[in-house]
Amino acid sequence: MAMIEQNISGVKLEKLRQKAVKKTKFLKKMPKVVFVVCLLLAMLKPRNIGLFLILTSGEGLDFGTIGIGIIMILGEILLAFCIAAAAMGFYLLLSWKKTYNEFNDNYKNKYALLKIREVPGFSNLKYAAKQGISFDELTKVGLLPGQAKSFYESGDYFEGAYEGIRFRASSVKTYEPDNSTLTVFDGQVIVFSAFHAFKTSETAIQIFPKKQSGKMKGLTLREKVETENEAFNSMFSVCAENGHNAFYILTPQVLEDILEFAKIIQNHVYIVFSDQSMYLGCEQMQNPFNAIVDLPIEEQSKNIVMATEVIRKAKEMLIHIENQSGKE
Repeated sequence: MAMIEQNISGVKLEKLRQKAVKKTKFLKKMPKVVFVVCLLLAMLKPRNIGLFLILTSGEGLDFGTIGIGIIMILGEILLAFCIAAAAMGFYLLLSWKKTYNEFNDNYKNKYALLKIREVPGFSNLKYAAKQGISFDELTKVGLLPGQAKSFYESGDYFEGAYEGIRFRASSVKTYEPDNSTLTVFDGQVIVFSAFHAFKTSETAIQIFPKKQSGKMKGLTLREKVETENEAFNSMFSVCAENGHNAFYILTPQVLEDILEFAKIIQNHVYIVFSDQSMYLGCEQMQNPFNAIVDLPIEEQSKNIVMATEVIRKAKEMLIHIENQSGKE
């Protein structure tokens, strides 16, 4: 487990980053060096020296001898590649990861709340790098694809209020149970305590990208809903426990708001309305809380503000919905 220091100085944090930089450079160079060394050692084997002399002499060569020679050469190259990959894997797990985690954990501890508090409108903030929104909670409302708790990760939990609306947020990853290297969802999940001034969703409503329907198989609510907005229907699927409740919540203006929100996010968006709460899942290319080894600390700490972007944009949508209450 990485050592985390309270109130670590900027100078010491920079030293941790430089240490991670050195190990990252070594990690990139090492497999190439190991690969070349293995090939050189393979060339010095007596059988390979003999094969080289036979192939270069040109005497007594036939297709069988040439074929065997090519196979042996390819075998040595493949063996060298495997040894280099294994060496890289061992170094990654036993050395680099420990160094990076120490830097990353101290970086988050120092900057996460500090940078979010600089964004106007946020209050009562709490942050915990190792905590997250539970698998059971998201499964209960059917927000995301992913059916196995053992293939679920969540961290970088923060909560508070933005312009008076309470929220909880966390980074979330789900994986394919049959292949844990394949990511099903990788992004941020936000739970808002309210989505409308007076409306509540008595039964749950799911909204998810139509392109992701296959991943949501077996996780959807019983009733499929078609809205009157063709653009929305082409982009999203809607499932609900009660179709009448879905139309009560998903007014024409709300559908337009969701479409506009999805354009801003420019990635897959999942939404669930349940009781007074709104659950949002937005896929992201990278976790904005994670430290980047190659960037100076002050420069990359600005990335943490990106974690608030979804909350701010979603709140703009919520405010607009609330403003509509006087017209309904």
